[in-house]
Amino acid sequence: MPRRVLRVVLWLLGVCVLVTTGGLFMPRQHIAMESVVVPAAPAVVYAAVRDVESAPAWRSDLDRVELLPEQNEHRVYREIGDDGANTFEVTEDIPNERLVTQIADPGRSFSGRWVFQFAPAEGGTRVTLTEVGDVPNPALRFLAGTIFGFEGSIRRYLGDLQAHLGKA
Repeated sequence: MPRRVLRVVLWLLGVCVLVTTGGLFMPRQHIAMESVVVPAAPAVVYAAVRDVESAPAWRSDLDRVELLPEQNEHRVYREIGDDGANTFEVTEDIPNERLVTQIADPGRSFSGRWVFQFAPAEGGTRVTLTEVGDVPNPALRFLAGTIFGFEGSIRRYLGDLQAHLGKA
C-alpha cells in the first residue's frame, strides 16, 4: 500500500511541475477579444452594460452586485457570483462609445481590465469586449490559457447580453 501512495504522490508532483513549467513559457499578459452584434441601439446597449445594479437579472454568472464608495471620482462596485467576489472600478466612461472596468482587488492572483466598445452596426450595435489581463502565477496562467481559455468569460458575458437585449 505505501508504494501505491508514493506513486500517486509522485504522479501529482509531476503534474504540478509540468503545469508550472508550462506556465513559465506562456506570456504573463494576455489580450482576448470577442465581438457580437446586439439587436438594440448603442445607447440601449451601453445603458444595459453600465447598469451593473440590474446585471444579476440577466447575467448567468452573477448573483448580486454591491455598489461601493467611489475611488478617485470613479464608480466602484463588487460582483458576487460564480467566480466569487470581484471588485471593479470604472476607469473610463464615454457614453454610448466606450466603457472600461478594471479589477480593483489588490493581491489577487490575476488583474486586468475589460474594454467595452459600442458602434452602430446593421441590425443593432457591434459590441467589442477586450480583456487585457495579467496572470503572474505560472500554474494559474497555464490552466487559464490552455484549459479554461481567456475568452470564456467574455463569450458568456456577450451571450448573456445578446439574450437579454434580444428579447427586449
